[in-house]
Parts: sequence; C-alpha cells; structure tokens
Amino acid sequence: MYNDTITVANKIITDKDLLEIFQMMNDDLEENIEIAKKETIENEKYESNYQHWTVKQFSGNYNCTFNFHDDTSIKVDNYSDLLEVFHNRQNEIKSMWILYSYSYWIKDGEKQDYISQRINLAIYENSMDINFDLSSEDEKMNNIYQLIKEKILKAPTRYSRIIRKRRFISNKMYLAFGLIPSLILCTLLLFVPAIKEIFSNFFILYPITVLLFGFLLGSLLLGSKLQGLYSTLIPNQKYERFDMNKNKSIYKDDTNEYLSKGEIIIGKNTKNIKKRKEIIRMEKKYNKYIPVELFILVIISIFVLFL
Repeated sequence: MYNDTITVANKIITDKDLLEIFQMMNDDLEENIEIAKKETIENEKYESNYQHWTVKQFSGNYNCTFNFHDDTSIKVDNYSDLLEVFHNRQNEIKSMWILYSYSYWIKDGEKQDYISQRINLAIYENSMDINFDLSSEDEKMNNIYQLIKEKILKAPTRYSRIIRKRRFISNKMYLAFGLIPSLILCTLLLFVPAIKEIFSNFFILYPITVLLFGFLLGSLLLGSKLQGLYSTLIPNQKYERFDMNKNKSIYKDDTNEYLSKGEIIIGKNTKNIKKRKEIIRMEKKYNKYIPVELFILVIISIFVLFL
C-alpha cells in the first residue's frame, strides 16, 4: 500500500470537474463488478488450484454524506442517488464527504493476495482534500488518481486578473458607463451663461468635471451590480492598522488566506463561474466605449476652449 494526499489551493474546481470524477469512480466500480461476474463463470470449470482471478470476492463501496447549509444531511450509498442529490441541491451543499473503496483477492493457482484500496474526498466550498490509500501491487484505482491530479493541475487559477485588478476594472467600467450621460449633462450646462463663463475662463475645468461626474454617476448606477458579481469571489478582509488621521481602522485583502484556499463550485459558489464570465464580458464591452468617449470629450473640450 502507499498513501498520497492532494489539497486544492488557489484553484477553481467546477461542478463539471466533480461530476467527471464521480462518473469515473462509478464506471470503475461497475467495470470491476462485471469482471468479477465474468471470472466467476469462467472459474467454475476449474478446481481451485487452477483458477485465475483478478477480482475474486470483489466488494465495493461508494458512500457520500451531504451536509447542507440548513444543518441537515443526507447519506447515500450509490452513484445514482449521489447524482440526484447533487443536481437538485447543489446550491445548498455545505460539504460532501465521499468514501470510495473496494477490496478483492488476486488469485493465480495456489498463490493469492488480498488487495484493499480507498479514496476519501472531503469537499467544502473553499477546500478539497483527497486522501488515497492505493495498492502498489495492483493499479486498478490509478486511472481515478490520475484524473483527479489532472483536474487539479489544469484547473483555472482562483486569484486571477479579475480578482487582482478588480478595483482598476471596476473604476474603468464606472467611468465608461457614466461618461456619456456626464458628457450630455455637462454640455447642456454650457447653455447656462454663468456656467459657460466659468468653463470658458477655466477650460480645463470642463473635462475634469465630465470625468469626475461620469465616474460618480457610473459608480452610483453600476456599483450595486458589480458588488453583487464580486460578492462571493473576493478575498476576506483583515485588519492592517489604525489610521490616526482618518480616525478609522484600515483593512486589506487577506491574500495569503485566499491563495491557500480553493474554490469549489457548490453552495454559495454555485454561480461563481457565471459571475466571472459576466465580469469579463462587461469589461470587454466597456473597453470598446472608452476610446470613443474620450475622443468625444477631447473634441468638446476644444470647442469649449474657443467659446
């Protein structure tokens, strides 16, 4: 026997990844059950000393305990029930504990060896720990082991650009969203004589006003949506210091904790993949607006200069 433990850190494990792992476990179990049945029929013809088995007296278990946010739990002992609960209550899952194991004899004539193998999965919203107890003499579970390692290795990074640069991304979208209405409103103000005179005497005041008002307007109108998208994605805050000048405590992202954890798409994280895609989509959309908006701002600012 040999042991190995894999812990997910700074990776996103999707529900699709989990389902592929669950599926392979079931396929592996069913395959060995069928082999055991076939070998039983084949070996009935021979006396014990002439029998050849790869899975004699095969016994398998596929147990899962679901724990939910309402402090209830469900235990299942087969793949079909596991799938049903997962699909129907994915957004309620707080944790999943899976025990996948089987044991059997390998027999070749008079020589025989007892084999027992096991995989334990502890799956939470922010962590996934997998413990393997595998046989060095028989590699029946090796395909599952390799799949899990591959899924974790190729999983997208949790601390991605949209998290690292979220303030820059948000501010850029606020400006892009609010700049057009700000341009319209500030340009209309040029028809007010007093405002026109101020902008004419201090022409740099016009573009600064447009930019500041556009940013404030965009943050007011778009802020709640972006906050909702980021709500389950961003790191927790930790206390850094007390600012005597501002008379308030200063907090910053707990990056170390964030990097040490994973993001499993269950429970409160169920919509996280869609949220990340929506943030990326919105950023690309508003990136296209900014050059046009700034060009219009420059043209109108030049016009104000000659008022």
